[in-house]
Amino acid sequence: MKRNKLYSMLLSLVVAFGLWLYVKNNVSIEDNNTFYNIPVVMESESVLGERNLMVTSISTNSVSLNLSGARSDLSKLDSSKLAAKVDLSQITEPGEHIALSYTISYPSDVSPSAFTVGNKNPGAIFVDVDYRRVSEIPVLIKWTGNRSEDYIYDTENAVLDNNTVTISGPASVVDTIDHARVEIDLTEQVESISQNYRYTLCDADGNPVDAEQITTNVEEVRLEMQIQKIRELQLVADVVYGGGANEHNTTIDISPKTIRVSGGEAVLNELGDTLTVCSINLADLDKNVNEQKYTLTLPEGVTNQTGVNEVTVSIKFTGLKTREFTIDRFEPINVPEGLSVEIINANLSVKLRGPETEITGLKEENIRAVVDFTNAEVGTATYKVKIVCDDRFPNVGAVKTSSVSATVQAAGG
Repeated sequence: MKRNKLYSMLLSLVVAFGLWLYVKNNVSIEDNNTFYNIPVVMESESVLGERNLMVTSISTNSVSLNLSGARSDLSKLDSSKLAAKVDLSQITEPGEHIALSYTISYPSDVSPSAFTVGNKNPGAIFVDVDYRRVSEIPVLIKWTGNRSEDYIYDTENAVLDNNTVTISGPASVVDTIDHARVEIDLTEQVESISQNYRYTLCDADGNPVDAEQITTNVEEVRLEMQIQKIRELQLVADVVYGGGANEHNTTIDISPKTIRVSGGEAVLNELGDTLTVCSINLADLDKNVNEQKYTLTLPEGVTNQTGVNEVTVSIKFTGLKTREFTIDRFEPINVPEGLSVEIINANLSVKLRGPETEITGLKEENIRAVVDFTNAEVGTATYKVKIVCDDRFPNVGAVKTSSVSATVQAAGG
């Protein structure tokens, strides 16, 4: 019984000594510690902005600090939980190397009064302050690279979604910026451009400006520019030979002979290498020399780069002679079943053209006037006449189309 009592007394004594030793070494004992890389935090920047001012540089972004206090309190601290706060509201005008004091911000679970601030390194924060400037500058395009001769680059009509950029920052920097430059390399560029580009802020001489402290309203601008393939087109006429005119006795000249056009690959491939400027039926021309102007019409998506919008087509007949005949015999064909026809014209004057050797020997009995009544209906109307010569005059043909009046009625009516 006495032994147990003695054991309890010894245990109590050991526990009491341990508690005293802990308090002595961890709670009551004063200590000090140096904290490094404490971040600098600037406050009241909005107040500075209201004064149209801004900080352009700061002497340091971190400080070191020696603190004294109870060891138990110091153990709750590290650099990430501390902050050196600088109040910018005390600045009222621009300047260089302005000295600002700072205060220490502690975590919420410790009291600032528990510490004594020792050495602060540095003792103050120095800042440069400038007026804040806002300016609008133009966006200029600089074209670089070698362009293909087979394409046309419509740089004059290139379109930017933003022709200007709004910049803001220190007045000393903003005042040196003249424009925003976009560089476009056209080397091997054969497709139209529609994409975004970053730009470089430059001074009036085109030299890049250090824009680290500059903010802009847009980071990129979008460029739209058309690039089209160039092709030379041969101008041709769609010719229908007739009236004694054929490829051997007819000369057709088109002036100009070619034009240069531009367009997308697909539409130019569909167009080919020729452009038909007109359709001409030579039987409608009764002069030996004929000249007619035509307006050029291009497919949609094709641009005329030559600037010539009108062409002249000249047609000349060689070795042909013209004679007039009066025909009084008509040959109706293709009269619909159940109908009969009566040609009102007593005769018809026609002009025939052909080589002199054939036209000289041609007589009226060698000529037939064929009237086609296909799809004719009851009533009086005009019908085209086809002039047919005997086989002995294969190169003779009628000049211009003739027609006669005829009455169509029910058979037996």
